[in-house]
Amino acid sequence: MNSNSGMLYSLILTLVPTRETTIRATMGHQAHAAFLKTVREADPVLAEVLHTPGLPAHPFTVSPLRGATRLNRGELLLSPEETYWLRFTILSPLIFQQFMARFLRGEGRPVIRLGSALLLIKEILATPESHPWAGYTSWAALATQPDPATELTLEFASPTAFGFGQQPWGKKIMVLPLPETVFGSLARSWNHFAPLPLQIDRRALRAYLDDHVVITRLENLQTQMLKFRHGPQLGFTGRVTYGLMADEPQLRAQLNALADIACYTGVGYKTKMGMGQCRRIGK
Repeated sequence: MNSNSGMLYSLILTLVPTRETTIRATMGHQAHAAFLKTVREADPVLAEVLHTPGLPAHPFTVSPLRGATRLNRGELLLSPEETYWLRFTILSPLIFQQFMARFLRGEGRPVIRLGSALLLIKEILATPESHPWAGYTSWAALATQPDPATELTLEFASPTAFGFGQQPWGKKIMVLPLPETVFGSLARSWNHFAPLPLQIDRRALRAYLDDHVVITRLENLQTQMLKFRHGPQLGFTGRVTYGLMADEPQLRAQLNALADIACYTGVGYKTKMGMGQCRRIGK
């Protein structure tokens, strides 16, 4: 599903539960289902397309539920006295229009269900001024980097991992923020969704990554285990700074653009289940 009209969106839903309850800490599949349910209420056909197994890339991401108290037994405690938030990013204006249409129809106060919890949607935030993780941009704006930085810092806010296919012993997963792995993932997302005139030469980019991009700083890097329905999933979180050492303006500009789309596309594996939430820091 190519988004040739060129906009990307990051939406924050602030949520208030209807009663005190506990839910599993890893609720990625529930948040994913809640997103599709919202789209289905406006456009059932579009929701079925988004639910199709084996899509090469998904034009949305889902965050974990934020702001909740974590209990020792791997659950989150939710209280109607508190406000929580969930983030959805959308890479297609059509999906954005249908998603927002559900909330503009005025058919009662919209809700999100996560496991046993029913959460009322208090407000939807969509501008950078309203929330640090909210915003919108266009592919054209991202591709215009008049003064690209020579250092890029990415914050990996939810567990991030990279899949390298099925092996005889199982699925190969990597949990290291290597430049070629992180920016390779972002380049695949860029070329899948960006308009054709803005496509990146991934071979030239890979050569630059291999020879001229280094990790210059690691902050609070650690691994974290998520417990999905079908088994545990390991990922890393923390901040990583990458140095772009060779003075090649076009490739530096492309890497700056890729760092900027991380907020919208996520990085790596299972981004539609809450993994790979990432943003550029310090721009």
